[in-house]
Amino acid sequence: MEPSITASVETEHDYEETAGLATIAFGRQADPFDPARFAWFYERAFSEGATVVRLTDERTGQKIGQIAMVNHAIATPGGIERASALVDLFILPDYRGGARLQTLYDTVGEQFQAQSIRFGLGMPNKKALPVNERFFQLMAYRRLDLRGGLQPPALRNKVRISEEVTGAGAERITELFAPFATSPSETGLIWDGSRMAARLANPGQHYGFHATDNLALISSPRRFKNVPVTLLIGFFVRQGARPRKRDIKALVTSATALWRRPAFIYAGLHRSLPALPGWPFPERLRFSPMVLQLRDFASEREPLDLDRFQLIDFDFG
Repeated sequence: MEPSITASVETEHDYEETAGLATIAFGRQADPFDPARFAWFYERAFSEGATVVRLTDERTGQKIGQIAMVNHAIATPGGIERASALVDLFILPDYRGGARLQTLYDTVGEQFQAQSIRFGLGMPNKKALPVNERFFQLMAYRRLDLRGGLQPPALRNKVRISEEVTGAGAERITELFAPFATSPSETGLIWDGSRMAARLANPGQHYGFHATDNLALISSPRRFKNVPVTLLIGFFVRQGARPRKRDIKALVTSATALWRRPAFIYAGLHRSLPALPGWPFPERLRFSPMVLQLRDFASEREPLDLDRFQLIDFDFG
């Protein structure tokens, strides 16, 4: 790589600058990125913090690209493991090239070692899948179920809670979610009341919370290909409970009723559910690869076998 282009860990974040550069890099001038989204995502969304590796043109001091490591805590049979998802990769068009990508990823690898992070994760779009494989050895680990359906409102629906929690505040969300905090015996990202409150503070989205006695659902109103849908972001089982199919139907019904959008979409894996909602999307209608990539920096140890991974666990939700 040219000595004038360097990679380093960003010590002070300028979210206005990052949003502006990302807007240029992704060609989104008609729909620019919001700086508040980056501030929330890197500082609050997953409560374990983030590291941003930047590319700098030393001739001008200008940031020309980046990749972010958003950190997670994963419960496994052997205890809590550290993981980091690689997100928000971009390089300005005039600076793109394989050598610069490799320098970015090499610096990311150094951070994995320095921070003792075991698992690298990726949920890239179709274009970025081979990039992660080639430059960071992130390999396909799970292809998430992508499902959908129609659930019209019901005259009677047996849910205990169904309410919008956008702007409800951390105390209310913590109170609602606390009974459904994830179990240490379930392999997956750790969620408790305070973590969920931070996750649902996304300034660009609206969220709903729905619960029966045994199961909770986080939902959000979205649009896909200009069709209004209810996105089912994550199901959470009350510890010790055994949810039934009727719990799932009741929660989906309450979510579609709250947002007045009977079409719904779910993506993920969840071994504690008796069934996943809806029906699988035909291959030609899958709008995203929904491939979870993984690299294990301690592959000599017990391999990761996730019980649960849903939209709530990455930035899609």
